Amino acid sequence: MVGTGLIAICLLLSLGTEAPLRARPIRIGYFTVAPHAMPGPRDMPQGVAVEYFKRVAREMQLEEMEFILLPLGRLLQDLENNRIDMALLLAKNDARAAKFVYPEHPFCVTKPSIAVSASNPLLRVTSVNDLLPLSFHETPANYRTTIMQDPRLKIEPLTGNDFTHRCYAMIVAGRIDACYQPDHYPIQFEALHKEFRPEVKILYLPDPPIGLYSVFSKIGAPRYLERYEKALAAVKQRCSYGEVFEEFITDYKAE
Repeated sequence: MVGTGLIAICLLLSLGTEAPLRARPIRIGYFTVAPHAMPGPRDMPQGVAVEYFKRVAREMQLEEMEFILLPLGRLLQDLENNRIDMALLLAKNDARAAKFVYPEHPFCVTKPSIAVSASNPLLRVTSVNDLLPLSFHETPANYRTTIMQDPRLKIEPLTGNDFTHRCYAMIVAGRIDACYQPDHYPIQFEALHKEFRPEVKILYLPDPPIGLYSVFSKIGAPRYLERYEKALAAVKQRCSYGEVFEEFITDYKAE
C-alpha cells in the first residue's frame, strides 16, 4: 500500500510539472520590417508574415502564440539562448545555420533590391562596379548578398525601427544615395507611400533570389519543426505568400 501511494504521488507531481510546459504558448520573435511584421493596435503584430504564419499555425493546431518584438541583434541572441522558440523570418547563412534549426523549405522567396532616387542615372545593376559610387544604409546585423559583401562599398548601419521608411526619407532629402534590402517586399511596400512614389525607383541586384525562413531554436525545434513543415506545405498549396502580400497592399494601391 505504501508503495502504491508513493507511485500515485509521483504521478501527480509529474503531471503537475508537465502541464504548464504543454500549455505554454509558442514564443515567436520578430523584428519590425514592413510589410512582413510590425507592431499593430494594442501591441499585437500585423503584416504579411504574421498573417501567413497564423494560417500555418492553424494548420499546426497551435492554440496559443506569443509574439515578441525585438531588435534584430537581440532576436538572434535570444534565439541562440533558447529564450524564444522561433524567429518569424530570417535569411540563411552558414553562421546562422550552425546556431539555429532551419526548415527544409523557406517561408517565402525574395529578390535582393536597392532603392535610389528617381533622378539617379543608374538604370540597372549588373555588377558591384555599378554600386561603388553610392552610399548605403542598412539595418544592423542585416543579411548581405554576395555583391553587397564587397569591402569597397560604402555601407553604414541605420539603427532603430521603421528602417526602410526612414531610409527612403533620407534618399529624398539627399542625405544618402541608396537603401539596401535583401528582400524586395519592404522595398516595394515603402515605394507605395504617396510621399515616395514619384521620388524613388527600385533596382534588383544580380544576386540569386533569397529564401526567408521561420527559424527554430535548438530546444524549440524538436517541439515544433515537424508539424511546422507539414503545415507550411499544406498552406502553400492553397495560397502563396505573394498572394497574401497583394491582399495586404490593396489599400495602399487604392490611394
